[in-house]
Amino acid sequence: MDSLRIRGYEEVNAKGHDVSRSFSLSKFNVAKRLLLSTEDTHREKDMLQVLGSLNNIMVHMNESIAFFNNYPPLYRQPYSMHLYIGKCMFGRQMEMDRVIDFLLQIEHPSNKNVGVLPIVGPTYVGKGTLVAHVCNDVRVRNHFSQIVVLTGAETSDVSLTTLKHKGVIMHKSNALGKNDRVLTVIEFTKAVDEVAWNSLYSSAYDSLGRSSKIIITSRSNEIIKFGTTQTLVLNFLPLEAYWYFFKILTFRSVDSNDHPKFESIAMEMARGMNGSFIDAQFHSDFLWNNLDVEYWCMYFTTFKAYIQRNISLFGENPYALSRRNKPTSFWINSTGKFLLFCQYRSCFVEDNVPAIAFHDVVSGSVECEGEFEVLAWKSHILPYKYYVVRCMIEKSQ
Repeated sequence: MDSLRIRGYEEVNAKGHDVSRSFSLSKFNVAKRLLLSTEDTHREKDMLQVLGSLNNIMVHMNESIAFFNNYPPLYRQPYSMHLYIGKCMFGRQMEMDRVIDFLLQIEHPSNKNVGVLPIVGPTYVGKGTLVAHVCNDVRVRNHFSQIVVLTGAETSDVSLTTLKHKGVIMHKSNALGKNDRVLTVIEFTKAVDEVAWNSLYSSAYDSLGRSSKIIITSRSNEIIKFGTTQTLVLNFLPLEAYWYFFKILTFRSVDSNDHPKFESIAMEMARGMNGSFIDAQFHSDFLWNNLDVEYWCMYFTTFKAYIQRNISLFGENPYALSRRNKPTSFWINSTGKFLLFCQYRSCFVEDNVPAIAFHDVVSGSVECEGEFEVLAWKSHILPYKYYVVRCMIEKSQ
């Protein structure tokens, strides 16, 4: 920018020098001298105006570059995006930034309270996934000497000092020396005992250290009152964003434009799933592994029948019922039986995970009777959360 400004200045000066010579040849021609002087003034003003505009553009461009450098790249090509979508928190960049800003705040030495951020939202909205991506962020890992994740059940009748050694330790480092900062993530799946929480929190500063932080998550708004900062409320993604997410998971390296029939089916399914991330993961695996028109049509027919059956039985879309942890009924392939989803839970320890997978039951490859649990899905990022559903078999009437 400076070189352009200098070059323009030199060109203006050079023209001025040439003009002065012509004036010296006709210094008695007043009209000519006045005309050339006016033209030179206009040119100089135009040049300065152009330089000023370019300078403003460069300043704004530098600000834009600084702004975008703070955000990870978005890979929009459908042919490669599937390689990155599992490693980033899709559609939640603003929420990610807000949580990380809260975690990286250094508290004043006079502040004896530990910051608590509540995150609330319905089932399958992605609360745990958001927190997992935050905890895996290098800035957060460098800021805390320890990151521990546990469930609300693990907080009963214990102190925070004990909690540091319970649950899943996602990260541990001695790089901070004596300035230990601990990030504790607690996932509440049931009602929170306020007396127990107050007892737990009262020892937080002495147990965890200054500038330590606590994140609590729940489907219930009851945890809002425990926060020391504004609650983060998660809602499901808009349909357009959710469709893009489901399309990338389903088609992966294949261009969906080359398969309009498949794309039409996938779009209708995305409309029916009410924004569930886990259901998008589940259905996309089935579809991607069977890129056959006949199979997709059969699968879509079953999908629509599943929705219609639950509307008939319970008066509501099954994916809307799942948000509230309500029972839904799913047809088991070629058996004349139905699988009734009764309740959903999540856990971090593999010992508590059933060996039976959901797709094995609904495909008919595994026969079950009575009540049992199935593994619905497993997260692919730390802390590798397991999503388990309690079910029971019912025969068709």
